[in-house]
Amino acid sequence: MEKNSVQVCNVCLTPSNNGERRVYVKAVCGGEEVHICTSCLPTVIHESADAVKTNAQAEASVNL
Repeated sequence: MEKNSVQVCNVCLTPSNNGERRVYVKAVCGGEEVHICTSCLPTVIHESADAVKTNAQAEASVNL
């Protein structure tokens, strides 16, 4: 998810403005553009895309 130039991982919900050095990758899941941090990519690749939250779910969980 991206809002106000801040990316939020659609898996772990970590925002890019929290001071940690993370890389965010744009992807498409269920027809929706999402952002996934590189820490969560193995989960999505090797386990399941079920770990990916929709942008609406991510926005409801993160205050931006």
